[in-house]
Amino acid sequence: MTPPNRTAWRTALDRRSRKEGIGGLAQRLRHPVRTTFPTTRALRARRHRGEGVPSTAKTFWGREMSIALPEEVSISLHRYGFVDYDLTAFLLSHLRPGATVLDVGAHIGYYTMWASDLVGPDGRVIAFEPTPSTLSVLRANAARLPNASVVAAAAWSKKEELVFFDHGLGYSAYNSAFEARLPDAVRARIPSEPFTVQALSLDDFVRGEGIEVDFIKIDTESAEAHVLSGMRDLLSGQRPVISLEVGDLDVAGAPSSRELVDTLIAAEYEPWELRGGTPVPHRPQKHYEYQNLLFAPAGLWHSPDPRSPHHHA
Repeated sequence: MTPPNRTAWRTALDRRSRKEGIGGLAQRLRHPVRTTFPTTRALRARRHRGEGVPSTAKTFWGREMSIALPEEVSISLHRYGFVDYDLTAFLLSHLRPGATVLDVGAHIGYYTMWASDLVGPDGRVIAFEPTPSTLSVLRANAARLPNASVVAAAAWSKKEELVFFDHGLGYSAYNSAFEARLPDAVRARIPSEPFTVQALSLDDFVRGEGIEVDFIKIDTESAEAHVLSGMRDLLSGQRPVISLEVGDLDVAGAPSSRELVDTLIAAEYEPWELRGGTPVPHRPQKHYEYQNLLFAPAGLWHSPDPRSPHHHA
């Protein structure tokens, strides 16, 4: 495993991020051969038709990664080599060698691979993903990583079988025990086939493995409340830093994002939002657009650039 070169990686991430928007259009016009085929528009058209093909991409820090074009996350990796600048940049500054990370809702494994290189050979990354179609890609990626492992299960409030809904390869990022977190018009035209998955609680898993957890990334497509319910001991005991996806799309049976935020505040966690990859204090809102919020144990962070000699994720 190559030792992290965080300065070079940040430079590469910032350079790739500038390829989006008008600046990115100008760059693509200057270098048309690199981006002629397939175009993002063509890939999205294939996604709507349910077409797909395994492929590979190179991440911004130089890792080869298996992807599943034309799925949305894979399109971003194909084009830019990263997903979600803010969370990616935060992990670059925050995760330290030797940390243990749980990637809950790992999908095809972007954050699993990123965390693996950041925590190094003395660290550990455990990826949770229940969907068979994405599991095959995730396992191919984790197989490249000596410090990563895959758990073929959904994180939940307890051990049981769940019915999930498969929305096809192109929309696999939205597979869930709930309806897809998509606009109604999109939901109406995509497949939604039920299948059964195994579920477990993170408290039970961590006890069984006998591990100390430093950081948990949670992106579980409306199941976040159940995941938090199944990690009460972690919240009161080990108290890892948490990344939580929020966003209100009126999904039946799912609590509002504000309820999730309040749950973690009641557990004596403080909410932070990301601006340019840097955490700043967050004021809870009534309604949330899509974003990843961070939650740190109360009093752990005191500045926009969190550092603590006693707690490194």
